[in-house]
Amino acid sequence: MTKIVEFLASNKDILNKYADEKIKSLTMPKELKDSIVYSLVNDGKKLRPLIFLAMLDYYKLDFKRYLDISLAIELIHTYSLLHDDLPAMDNDDYRWGKLTNHKVYGEDIAILAGDAMQALAYELIVDNHHISADIKVKLVKLLADYSGAKGMIAGQIFDVKQGNYDISADYLQKMHTLKTGKLIILPLLFAGNIAGKQTDLERLENFGSDLGIAYQIKDDILDNYGDFEKIGKKPSDEGMVTYLSFYGIEKCEDLLKTHTDRAINEAELLNNKLLIDFANMLLKREK
Repeated sequence: MTKIVEFLASNKDILNKYADEKIKSLTMPKELKDSIVYSLVNDGKKLRPLIFLAMLDYYKLDFKRYLDISLAIELIHTYSLLHDDLPAMDNDDYRWGKLTNHKVYGEDIAILAGDAMQALAYELIVDNHHISADIKVKLVKLLADYSGAKGMIAGQIFDVKQGNYDISADYLQKMHTLKTGKLIILPLLFAGNIAGKQTDLERLENFGSDLGIAYQIKDDILDNYGDFEKIGKKPSDEGMVTYLSFYGIEKCEDLLKTHTDRAINEAELLNNKLLIDFANMLLKREK
């Protein structure tokens, strides 16, 4: 078992427990709290917050001081999935092997829960007691840039409005660099900034960008060929252009390896075995 696999396995329950206790400690309407906890505490991979914590550990910091920042990252990711699952978007019935949020709490509560998660993420960053004010400003700016109109949301626009654009290889890469890649880059940059590793940031961005594309290609393959019991959701891209529908399985396998190899090359230039193992783990994942 590699160090990253061991770290993810040993800390996912810690993060779920922290998220559950933190949300339940906040003052908000019961319907909202129940909806947020339902989607936030789950059997999902929690890759984004956990790679953030693993990177802090790699940089020799006490990662448990930053569980609130990791939760902020996961809140943004989870809110995006809540909204992505809505009938107006992908219209999904299942996520993490259970009914999607709007199927349980209704569309109105699911939308508001997503809105609340986004706001709470910024609050958690600002309230952390172990980060200086100037680093908090950097993290807040990064979160806005990478999850908002210049990042993930822009990628979502390109996805849901595919019919307005000419689909090309460049279009697919741009869409998924924004939609998927930005939230994979974000925790790496968070960790680099908190650890004061300014010289690592460019290569961390490059690593995350290529890994984000590889991650999306692997998702498209698993959506089509994967086992529901393992991936916890049903295919939701019928009628949409994906890497798999655009290229076919053989080319997708080639592209998956190419982008993973490029990410690994950046990690090697950083002499970061943790990220090398992380990329290889995602290449081989089954969910």
